[in-house]
This record gives sequence, structure tokens and C-alpha cells, in this order.
Amino acid sequence: MPRPAGEGRRVVAVTLDIAVAISGPYMMARGQEGRPLTALALLLGVSFVNQVVLTVLFGGSAGKLITGIRVIRAADGGRPGFWRTVHRWLSGLCWLPLQPYYWLRAFFRGFAGGGAARGTVTDNDDGELYHADLAGLRYARRRDVVAAAGR
Repeated sequence: MPRPAGEGRRVVAVTLDIAVAISGPYMMARGQEGRPLTALALLLGVSFVNQVVLTVLFGGSAGKLITGIRVIRAADGGRPGFWRTVHRWLSGLCWLPLQPYYWLRAFFRGFAGGGAARGTVTDNDDGELYHADLAGLRYARRRDVVAAAGR
């Protein structure tokens, strides 16, 4: 089974994926003055193609492919299926916008003397609900995936 990809490599991959998701719709909708729904639809469309379609076809999104990461099934290291990839994409869309809320809640918890968070869904300061094996998928380095397949 391939080892999980390192944190630094994952951060670079996510940064590149965010740049793809934002820059594509920005460039396409730039001339669409006053059309935020068009920009939002383009953002979701580009994100879906990048995160789901590219992952199903090539084993990773643009950022992951550039950084040498592949998305694999956590159970057996195989290629991810369409619905698992859709599940992971939708979970990411729900998780990312909540991060400022978690940061603010942790900040104000310190002033209120509320004590440490319990780490549950409703009492979680850092928002770490997006664990590595969400939807049964994980990130692995490309060379580890190739080496595991060659065995």
C-alpha cells in the first residue's frame, strides 16, 4: 500500500487547485459585469471538472498531478470511482467555507474561558473534520503508487 503524501506537497497541490478554481472563472466572467451567478456557476463547473473529472480520468486534479500526487482508494490503493470522488468534492465545498467560523470560535473561546474543545462535530475548534481518508480516498505520491502497482 502506498504511503500517504506529505503535508507540504498536499498544501502546494491544494494551493494550485484553488488557483485553477478561481482564475478560470475570473478570466471567463471578467467581461460579465454584474453577473455573480455566472461567476459562481463557472467556479463550480471548473472546480467539478478539476476535482472530479480529472481525478477519475487521470488519478488527480491539476494541482495534484503537477505535484506528483495521485488520489487512490484507501482500502486497496486502486483508482477512485466517480461517486466517491463526487462525495469528496462536495465534502470539501462544505468544509472550506466553515474554516473562518472555526477560527473565530476558537479565538473567542479563549476570552470566554470556555475551556478546551472536545473535538466533536459540534465542539471542534480547528475544524479538522476533513480527514485524510474522506469518502474512502487518500493522497499518495505518484512514485509510491507506481512502485506498489509494479509489485
